[in-house]
Amino acid sequence: MNTESTCCFTGPRSPRLPMNGNEYSAEIAALKTEIRRAVFEAYYDGFRFFMSGMAEGFDVFAAEAVLELKKEYEGIFLVAVLPYSDAPKRHSAATCRRMENIMQNADFVYSLGEAHIPGCELRRNKYMVENSSRIIGYYNGLSSGTAHCWNYALEKGLETVNLYESV
Repeated sequence: MNTESTCCFTGPRSPRLPMNGNEYSAEIAALKTEIRRAVFEAYYDGFRFFMSGMAEGFDVFAAEAVLELKKEYEGIFLVAVLPYSDAPKRHSAATCRRMENIMQNADFVYSLGEAHIPGCELRRNKYMVENSSRIIGYYNGLSSGTAHCWNYALEKGLETVNLYESV
């Protein structure tokens, strides 16, 4: 995995997405379509490695989009980057199962720590940005972990694709 062919994702958890992330809504269906389009365009541009921070909401949607495209195109790799090893267990049972399924189908799974400590999600975001050259996100300008990741990507000179502007 090299930085030039690696793309990472950032976006909010479900409560900060349209319709509170309701996957049965037209808005989230449109967002998922835009994520798939952005991943395909990145693949067309030569990106092969896609890093998801594996947070509930946008990150999970993005990881699932990469897994869908892996079925159709060769040479796409999903990299699941956990802030700590038992991060999925801090979610509902259904979300935990979903995350575990993603990790089982990912090409690489990295855990940056053993347990939750203050700042571990920010450390994960920095890791992804520092090892990527493009970021695909859903950034609405509000202060959040997404804002930190997005602004750090701008500071580091990553190409940006903001799906907030498309949906």
